[in-house]
Amino acid sequence: MKKLICFLTLNAPVFGQLITPSWRGDEGTSHAEWDVFTEAKFAPNFPDVAVDEDATLTCRTSSAFLTSGRNIYSFQAPISMQLDDTTGLLVQNIFLQIGALGSEVDTAGIQLIVENDEGEVSVIFPTRNFVGSEEALNGENGGMGTIYGIQWDLREMPFTGKYTILFDAASSSLSLDRVSLDLSGNYLEVARPRPLQVRINSGDVTVSWLGSRRLQSSQSLANGWVDVPGAEGVNQMILPLQKTTTFFRLKEGKTAE
Repeated sequence: MKKLICFLTLNAPVFGQLITPSWRGDEGTSHAEWDVFTEAKFAPNFPDVAVDEDATLTCRTSSAFLTSGRNIYSFQAPISMQLDDTTGLLVQNIFLQIGALGSEVDTAGIQLIVENDEGEVSVIFPTRNFVGSEEALNGENGGMGTIYGIQWDLREMPFTGKYTILFDAASSSLSLDRVSLDLSGNYLEVARPRPLQVRINSGDVTVSWLGSRRLQSSQSLANGWVDVPGAEGVNQMILPLQKTTTFFRLKEGKTAE
């Protein structure tokens, strides 16, 4: 009998990559993503990873500035962000991701603002939100690096055309690192990711994980763990299914020499 056991060891929070919804790229969907910001305040930032010519992201905080890593940051006041977009889709599903360093995002205050043909304005709060991953930051300032997942179920109030999303930092010293926006004409809930996931498909094993941890494996726990070759710098590997039991875990730190 072939066996595969997922054994997870985590000593600290995990900060990983953005989630890719299963429906991204399907007909009736759109995607925009910001990773490097060019404007600190009062001017639009255009998507640089997944380009959408209609989508812009603007900081409305006068004390904000760009860091050396091209993040938007303010130590004097909470940053306030405005995402504007126009879509030709009949939107029933919005999935927003916010990657932030330092202080937290005010998830309770996130708003979707939609105006209908009669000029009536609706303010819609997210249906659900979750922390996709987080990691304690190194350095003298400490803090956390967090990816937030925010989703709207709009099946009872679909819309098309212009809309705005507002989100703010909960306090000063938030550094906005990246933002991703996915729209869909159909609603499908985005699952909260697992730190380490193993899936068996035919004769292969797909191992995926969040963050910059090292992936290790063991054929026998009594004999210790070894780094999985080729796992450095990636977050997914396809491995052949072994005849013997195999354990996997995530380990903090650099690859062992």
